Amino acid sequence: MSYGHASRLTDHVMKEAPCRSFHFSRPNSSAYWFNLMWIRGKLILTGDGCDMTFTHYQACSSFDAAIKWASESEMDYLLRKADQREEYDADATLQAIIQWANAPVIEALNGTVGERITPYEVDGQRRYRVVHLERAGGYRQICQEYRRAVARGMQDDFWGDVEDMDPRPITRRETGTEYLDMACPVFTDFYDFDPCWENWLNLWRDTLGSDWDPRGSVNTPAIVATHDGRWRIKDELERRLDKTSSRGLDCLFNGSVEHVYSWTYAQKYQFEAIQFACRKIIEAGLVDMTVQVP
Repeated sequence: MSYGHASRLTDHVMKEAPCRSFHFSRPNSSAYWFNLMWIRGKLILTGDGCDMTFTHYQACSSFDAAIKWASESEMDYLLRKADQREEYDADATLQAIIQWANAPVIEALNGTVGERITPYEVDGQRRYRVVHLERAGGYRQICQEYRRAVARGMQDDFWGDVEDMDPRPITRRETGTEYLDMACPVFTDFYDFDPCWENWLNLWRDTLGSDWDPRGSVNTPAIVATHDGRWRIKDELERRLDKTSSRGLDCLFNGSVEHVYSWTYAQKYQFEAIQFACRKIIEAGLVDMTVQVP
């Protein structure tokens, strides 16, 4: 140590700092043991699978306040006090993408849930609540109306062709290729489809359809309307999302879907451990729960 560093410590004196430490383990087993220690301003978790320091100089200014504070805190808040950050979650991101792709298809089939604002009174005061209405406007409702028309013998007066209203088919159009750029084909020049499929078609274009040739019959846009085709797209998405440097999906790039970040299993376990420890310490009557947490 240089003289300059030593001079900073010349006037230091030693005194014992207040500290409380507790050990937790299974009887006759060392698996998942951990210690929880309090020092002024911090709670320190160490042990098998645990290594985390929770810092809050006001809430942890006393042992009683620290244990009460940690026992009552939400996971997000407490883990951030340990300088923890959520990590990229490929599985949750995949689920968000699939949900985004499915949403307009489900709405086209099952209809839209409407809302109505209804006034009511409480103690003479007028208030309002939102009432959710039954789904309407979907293909399923159209089929129900058609069946009712058939039951009344009025199917000839029905206002449309039920089959033409079906949003599910994706059909190949008879398209002359002489005026099209076959080097960079656009699938909308060759296929007719309901707008509800646009999200799935965007995923197809970014995955299985990236090298699609309209003159062939492999991996055509129509596969998104099949269970097997969507499953294959999902498998390709899963492969890409596992590689954080090679995602290449427009829905993520343009913000239609956000990357999902979640707490890891290890982080959740350590949160569970500190709250378990705090509950046990409180149950043992070692904490004054009337203390005010700063």
